Amino acid sequence: MPDVVGTFRRKAEDLIASINSAGGLKATIEGLRRQMAEADRRRNMSQVRSQLKRLDAQINEMNMAVGVQAVGLHKAGLLNSPELTPLCQHIVELEAAVAQQREELRRLEALANQPADATERACEQCGHALPSEATFCPYCGAAAPAPIPEVEQRFCAHCGAPLREGSRFCARCGQVIAGR
Repeated sequence: MPDVVGTFRRKAEDLIASINSAGGLKATIEGLRRQMAEADRRRNMSQVRSQLKRLDAQINEMNMAVGVQAVGLHKAGLLNSPELTPLCQHIVELEAAVAQQREELRRLEALANQPADATERACEQCGHALPSEATFCPYCGAAAPAPIPEVEQRFCAHCGAPLREGSRFCARCGQVIAGR
């Protein structure tokens, strides 16, 4: 045990000597105070930045709400501000373009589920294309319709899509089929 106490005493003396050699205990305490003050400044700056972000988000949210209200008034014909009218009109045009693109996407998705050619079959339950040998639909399990007999394939003169026998209009572009 005396060795442990002696080792501890030597370590403590070394620590006190290193503190004193760096300017003494007073200088060490002053250095710690400076570090703590710097940490406080950083923490305060971080809190202020966080508050600024929150306030900026609230401002953006309110600007969005004002914009929505202005566009609503414009659509209702109640907006009389020459500064806001062109901006609102541009938003209305963008909304129309978005609606048009969504409709185009729905049309393309519907086409993707149709059979690739007239000899393929489509499930009568879910509309997915069926493999030629299928007895049941692999998507919904419904019984597959009877195979379509092979006939001479015709194509739409307007868009080139394959035409189904007996169709009056092209399923892809809606054109009237000539020479039926």
